[in-house]
Amino acid sequence: MSKGKVIAAVAGLVIVGGIVAAIVIGRSASAPEVTVEKSERSSLAVTVAASGETQTDTKGDIYPPAPGTLVSIEVTDGQVVEEGDIIAIMDTAPLELQVAQAQAAYEAALAQADSISQSAPSSADKNAASAAVNAAYGAYKAALDQYNALKNLDPDPTAIAQAQAAVASAQLSYEAAQAAYDTYKSTVYDPAPLPRDATMETALAALSLARDQAYTNYVSAQRALAVVLSGQDTSAAVAAAKSAKDQAWAAYQSALAQQAKLASANTSAAKSSANTAARAARDALDYAVSNLEKGTMRAPHDGTVIFNGAGSALSAAGLGSTGAGKPAVGSSVSPASAPFSIVYFDQLVFNAQVDEADIAAIEPGMKVAVTLDALSADTFESTVERIDKTALVTPTGGTAFSVIIRLVNPDDKLLLGMNGSVDIEIESVDGVLTVPVESVLDEGGKSYVFIAENGRAKKVEITTGRLTDTRAEVMSGISEGADIIVSGIGDLQDGANIRVK
Repeated sequence: MSKGKVIAAVAGLVIVGGIVAAIVIGRSASAPEVTVEKSERSSLAVTVAASGETQTDTKGDIYPPAPGTLVSIEVTDGQVVEEGDIIAIMDTAPLELQVAQAQAAYEAALAQADSISQSAPSSADKNAASAAVNAAYGAYKAALDQYNALKNLDPDPTAIAQAQAAVASAQLSYEAAQAAYDTYKSTVYDPAPLPRDATMETALAALSLARDQAYTNYVSAQRALAVVLSGQDTSAAVAAAKSAKDQAWAAYQSALAQQAKLASANTSAAKSSANTAARAARDALDYAVSNLEKGTMRAPHDGTVIFNGAGSALSAAGLGSTGAGKPAVGSSVSPASAPFSIVYFDQLVFNAQVDEADIAAIEPGMKVAVTLDALSADTFESTVERIDKTALVTPTGGTAFSVIIRLVNPDDKLLLGMNGSVDIEIESVDGVLTVPVESVLDEGGKSYVFIAENGRAKKVEITTGRLTDTRAEVMSGISEGADIIVSGIGDLQDGANIRVK
């Protein structure tokens, strides 16, 4: 080959090389610049995010016992108090009047119950009636024996013995009737307060009648015996004995009737009603006394006093009254609303509103991290305490459930009504292969990532597992240490040239 041809060939190669280099340099200059991160094995915490605010569930509302007026307020809004400290005092004159009225009603109910109880036949009354029956029957039996002895009188030793037996029987009946009368009168009738009830008067009268009848029979028996012993005409004595017998029988029947009347007397229903009324009156009195004591309004537990009303701390947190202004001396108060509350600020709760789609995954005891807008540099770690069973409607019209998280507040940083967010950890796994969640593409129901390899973007199908806000678990498709493209992936094509930052 001639020297000229060699020079021409070399020149041609230089030109071709320059063209190729220009093409390569041009392509490199036009390739998109991307950032990459290594796929790596790490711990993966799956969380549910929700927003919410700080609230209190250790709040003691102080209600007035009745409508009235505040005559004194012993604390200031925001003051720390202890259980039992006086917060305010009401005008107690109306409450004192209620106590006096309730006391009078209770005493009247007791008197009514006592009156009904006294009108009922007692066991002593019933015993007296039984004694009167026995005495009356004894008198009748003695009169009957006397009458039979005189009617069949035959002046012989047998008739005399019968007359003597009639006298002895009449004497025993009289003595028994007298003893029954004396016992009832001395132990029941005389000690009873005046006026005595009708049942007691009737019982004493029955005993008196039985005693008098027994005495009449006794005297009559003595006279009949005298007639028998003298041998006189006994017709008059027989007539007298018959009359005495008939009277004794009538007295006996009267005693039986009185006994039956007492046995059938039933005041249990009236007594029950009266006792119920007395108990109700006592309850009303206790309530009135309690209200009077509550007229001095005290702290139910340790904490900070909040004056309720429009503009109060609880009102701002949606937990207090939004009606009239804060209470002051002379303010009218009512049991319908609490003018004061005692809040325990050492522990507040974060009320997170979790969407209904996520609530099934939440359980008490799960770890949480709370961040508050006003304290963005601090993270408050805690656990889920409870989940409310009733749904609520969010301001955007969605459905959510309140998840309550207790927050410790030793430095009093937390205030009522602070807004914030929470991440609730529903699952945590270690040593799983993950990639940045923003590097994953979803196309046609499949997941892909781009790998930076030899200056080109390589599209690789992967199978994903658990997802968090920042990382995605990779079950298959890539290995640990792959350079995963995390920026500009929306416009990348498989095999495209790239420049790695």
